[in-house]
Amino acid sequence: MNIERFEKDMAAFSFGQHQDVLTYLTHLKAKGWTIEDAREWVEKKKKDLVSQQREAEEYIKLSLICSLCSTQMHLLPVNISKETLTNDDSKSVWLCPNKSCMNTIYNRKSIEEIAQQNRKGGT
Repeated sequence: MNIERFEKDMAAFSFGQHQDVLTYLTHLKAKGWTIEDAREWVEKKKKDLVSQQREAEEYIKLSLICSLCSTQMHLLPVNISKETLTNDDSKSVWLCPNKSCMNTIYNRKSIEEIAQQNRKGGT
């Protein structure tokens, strides 16, 4: 093995990264997985992350500014568990996270319905 050439070709990686890769590959092999399995898993996770990012961007579009303190409110589901019961037919709530404000606006529409309305350009 030509150590100098290897170090030159692999200079982008630290010694620790080389150790981590060897540990990873050893564990992968010991558990019966292949590099292709790892590559497939990484590609799926990347797609999942892109999907989550799109959902987050969609959620940001659902923002509402609090009329009392100008803080961005959070849209949360209600009446979905014992802890979120409101004793009415509300399905979601805009909640101001500002502890000195805590403005709440209850909705008869679910988060999904509000998102769908928002995609259609409704108010």
